[in-house]
Amino acid sequence: MRILAIDTATTTGSVALTDGEQVVGEYLLNIRATHSERLIPALLRLLEDGEWSGDDIEGIAVATGPGSFTGLRIGVATAKALAYAWQKPLVGITVLEGLAFQVGFAAQWVCSMVDARHGEVYGRLYRTEGLPEAAGDYWAGPVEEFLQQVLETAAGPVCFCGDGAAAYWDAVQEAAGKRAVKPVGNSMQLRASSIALLGRERFLAGERDDPLTLAPMYLRLSEAERKLKTRCSAGCS
Repeated sequence: MRILAIDTATTTGSVALTDGEQVVGEYLLNIRATHSERLIPALLRLLEDGEWSGDDIEGIAVATGPGSFTGLRIGVATAKALAYAWQKPLVGITVLEGLAFQVGFAAQWVCSMVDARHGEVYGRLYRTEGLPEAAGDYWAGPVEEFLQQVLETAAGPVCFCGDGAAAYWDAVQEAAGKRAVKPVGNSMQLRASSIALLGRERFLAGERDDPLTLAPMYLRLSEAERKLKTRCSAGCS
């Protein structure tokens, strides 16, 4: 099955083409340009280099979050538009599950973490015997509290991955000690090819999302929304 995948959840964005279990091509960009500036050019370049057109694509997979509010809106909106225009099936994959799938070889337990800034993370713990299986609820809050919860649940070594793990690795090591497993190479960063391969599993299982209703997963209000809510709770007109 030929799949186009998009990830714009963090500052590092990527697009990928896969055919079955083979990665045909992938572009990963960690540059100053915004996703709105670089996503479409990257997609067009990837399709051109892979010698694919919309007719060749059999499914579209997109990272739905959590992550950057603006980045997620851009990626999800683009995937929905392409799915609707090309009349292709669409599936959304969470960033946390994509990360767990990507490093599942490293340990039986995987803790996916996305940097939410200000000492906080989005996260979830997974068991990775085969496809990732959630072993806890989604988390959005202080990193120390999340790590305590993870280590109380997991039995044995835990692979910590994602830009949240990279940003707070000192806290991870302090909390987990020798139980902490760090992915090798660039596995800390989510890759669109992982979203594509996990999306393939969903498609083969008969799963689909509606291009008209698929929405980003934020887990919490944006900073602007939280500030507005705080002002209004203190009394505003």
